Amino acid sequence: MRARIGLSSNLLYSLAAVCMASGAIGASMLAPFYMNAKGFPVSVVGVPLVVNGIGALCSDVVSGTLASYFRSSFLLLASVLIALVTSLLGFAFQESLAVFLVAFTILGLTEAMFSLAIRRIVFVQSEPNQQGKAQGQVAAALGLGFALGPTLGGFVGEWWGLDKLFLLVAVPQSVGLIFILMAQGHRTEKPVERGSVPLWRVGKGLLAQPGFLGACLAIFQSFLCLIGVTRIAFPFLAVRRGLTLDVIGTMVSISRLTDTAGRLGGGRLCDRVGTRTVILLGVFVTVPAFVLQIFGHGYLALLLPLCLMTAGFGLSNVGSTTLALQLSDDASKGVALGLIRGGTSIGRMFGPLLTGFLVADLGFHWGFVALGLISFVIGGGVAGLFRRQREAA
Repeated sequence: MRARIGLSSNLLYSLAAVCMASGAIGASMLAPFYMNAKGFPVSVVGVPLVVNGIGALCSDVVSGTLASYFRSSFLLLASVLIALVTSLLGFAFQESLAVFLVAFTILGLTEAMFSLAIRRIVFVQSEPNQQGKAQGQVAAALGLGFALGPTLGGFVGEWWGLDKLFLLVAVPQSVGLIFILMAQGHRTEKPVERGSVPLWRVGKGLLAQPGFLGACLAIFQSFLCLIGVTRIAFPFLAVRRGLTLDVIGTMVSISRLTDTAGRLGGGRLCDRVGTRTVILLGVFVTVPAFVLQIFGHGYLALLLPLCLMTAGFGLSNVGSTTLALQLSDDASKGVALGLIRGGTSIGRMFGPLLTGFLVADLGFHWGFVALGLISFVIGGGVAGLFRRQREAA
């Protein structure tokens, strides 16, 4: 019989997840505008988000390995402490571009470490027929933070200035640290003995499964478009439409609520209709949303396609994570989470850069069309990999 997380500890970890995500996303929303205010063109304002993704990708590899040796609660606490110190130092020396970019790299590392650790806790300690629901709940907690972040970022940027973006990380991190410390009496699962098989070989075996590779590709598409659209393409499109930062931040927050709903509902759907179906639904529902987005001029006409898009991202996000964990055994779940988070981080890394170049070279109209075509091609690849998995079974 598996041990269960106590209700109070589960709530504390969820509140910490909201704090972690809201601060990180709020600062990430302001970073491109901060770069633009410093005189950088739109095509390169996503560089802080690119290095943030690089930090997250490095963390996915390291954290996936560390999860085989250390308790997940240790990784949670370490990620929050490192993020807090980094944000304070980043605020003190943010006039230096090098410090600014290094700080965003480290914040990407801590965000990925936190997400990996908390997902592993709830999956390992949930019943087999409740794994999708459990992943949906923790993804929804993170999604709520993602929804609050843009609003916080928009109001902080509009009222107190873009130079306060690192304080937007430090304050929620401090609150999150309190929640983590309050939950210290809870004993999370012990790390699984990894045996004599090298971890690189475990990862190679997972990636050799077409279904696992399809999950990585789907979550890559999700974050490639999610980060590119919500932090580059949509905010700058909305500015062109005459909206202010606080209004734009609120709209992005509303869209992240539909992302959260997609995560929560997608987790339950995984247990009912299957994870592969949920993943494909999430990928393909975004394609028409990209086309609809370019015709938006008013508040609702801009918001509704964005919400449809992010709901699809939420479905493929939770579905991909759940499938990756289902296809791995107990000894390889840490590595599986590291690899699936790697797909997330690669998407985060290239999304802002790709979107910036598409919008700068093709304009907003054809830039969104190009993103829709990319999503359609990736969806076809994911469907093909799932078909291969079924034929091999």
